[in-house]
Amino acid sequence: MKTISTLLTSLFFTTSIFATATKGTASLTVKSADKAAIVVVVDGQRYDLGSNSVMISDLEACDHNVTVYGEKPDASVSCFEKTYDVLFNSSVNLKSRSNLVIAIDACGIITMDESKAKTQRLGDNWQGSNYNGIDYAAGTGYSKAINNNEFSRVLWAIGKESAETNKIRSAEQIINTNYFTVGQVKQLLQLFNCEDSKLELAKLAYDKTVDQSNYYAVNDIFNYTSSKDELARCIRTH
Repeated sequence: MKTISTLLTSLFFTTSIFATATKGTASLTVKSADKAAIVVVVDGQRYDLGSNSVMISDLEACDHNVTVYGEKPDASVSCFEKTYDVLFNSSVNLKSRSNLVIAIDACGIITMDESKAKTQRLGDNWQGSNYNGIDYAAGTGYSKAINNNEFSRVLWAIGKESAETNKIRSAEQIINTNYFTVGQVKQLLQLFNCEDSKLELAKLAYDKTVDQSNYYAVNDIFNYTSSKDELARCIRTH
């Protein structure tokens, strides 16, 4: 898609980071509230993107051993030529056509949230081609949601931005030029720590979501009831 390629080029990122795997049917997202870079190791494979958010696509739907390291100058673990704290070390189960988000807050508390993907993944035997059985590209004004590979690269590119304003600008450009599932909207919003940023982007993304009847699920990413109420109000008055 031309718009996505243009964005990634402008951010000096390559589109070949996430390799295609024919057996991949799930994805894993790890994000830390700390701004320091994290390293994710899945079944011995290292994923180091130099940011506090990593999304790994095309993983086999099964149990995986996951370790997350957080870069710290005075940490006790020395590896990868730097010093790290071990933030997470456990086995996780990834399910077919799902994305598991492991979020680590500033106090080291772990939360995990699993969302089901609506789109077909490479190597999956799911035969559906449209959302909810509807062809949104046929005379409805909607197109198919951004595909998983492109979306993975988008999340990675936005996650690399250190300034919140730059992340918001990139996210707004992506939202304005693509369509999404509710699950993808949630993944995008989880890249942001500021509640106000999440809320404004959630409002913007509603029009560009192909399964709007499920939009209530976006409330999961908010910390405050006032944010949920404000989003509901905007949707009602839309």
